[in-house]
Amino acid sequence: MSSPEIKFVANKDIDRVKWDQCIANSPFGIIYAYSWYLDLICQNWDALIWGDYLYIMPLVNNKKYGISYIYQPFFTQQLGVFSGLPTEPAIVDRFLNSIPKQFRLTDMNLNIGNVLKTSNFGFRHNTTYHLNLQPEISLIRTAYNSNTKRNIQKAIQNKISILPVNDIDRFLRFTQDNLHEKSPEIKQKHYLALREIVNYAIGHQFGEIFGAWDSGNNLVASVFFVNSNQKSIYLAASSNPVGIEQSAMFLLVDTFIENNAGKNQILDFEGSNIPGVARFYAGFGATPETYYFVHQNRLPRLLRIFKK
Repeated sequence: MSSPEIKFVANKDIDRVKWDQCIANSPFGIIYAYSWYLDLICQNWDALIWGDYLYIMPLVNNKKYGISYIYQPFFTQQLGVFSGLPTEPAIVDRFLNSIPKQFRLTDMNLNIGNVLKTSNFGFRHNTTYHLNLQPEISLIRTAYNSNTKRNIQKAIQNKISILPVNDIDRFLRFTQDNLHEKSPEIKQKHYLALREIVNYAIGHQFGEIFGAWDSGNNLVASVFFVNSNQKSIYLAASSNPVGIEQSAMFLLVDTFIENNAGKNQILDFEGSNIPGVARFYAGFGATPETYYFVHQNRLPRLLRIFKK
């Protein structure tokens, strides 16, 4: 194969129909990479494109103190190179090395289909968890560990009910109230962007919110599930102290699995590198999948000190 010509394309010049078709055709396509999602979740994104949208890579970027940089937006776990064709490591490396030098700092998560072998970027392994929903529910449940089964029964004994949440503002208030201490880096503007994502996905019928309600009819846990490319993403999940104590999230996830068992679909738990959270996902029989975080610092030497 001859060396690909990879072009930097400004946001205004991106053909969104061809872009979204490429994401739809990619075996590793994921909701975060669609043009509508990127338009709503971040202030600006441009792209690297090879050929007639054969291979594409979004570059989410911003500028601070006059310095342009690439970053990974909140509520956007994976980006990287997408194609309906194989994305060999050499192609991934070529895309990374084609990032314009105007971007002095790069922090980006690739997707699980991108294998990295470049030496020009620092990198680390991240983990997400996938659960195949194609088997019937009885078979999926046989893979639950004893702790998960016990917590589901605990939630049932506590009379936890699982129902759709139709009030988006209520869901977002609940999410923000219960994530602000755990994730203080997520600011109001990020929740407002999430609101746009939820509105769009529900309006186009590929998103849904489920809540767990206690015996007093109080919301104690909630999750937004967004669907594309035969994947359901477990996004913006949170529980309040009552929900945690009553194991509400265990029953909520089990109910979602029961409702979707038998479908050609993957439940993507979106992480995590945190051992306790990873155990929660693995307890449902979900298996780990690796994706790369890449970093490159082209800042002037003095500024590198402050970056560290």
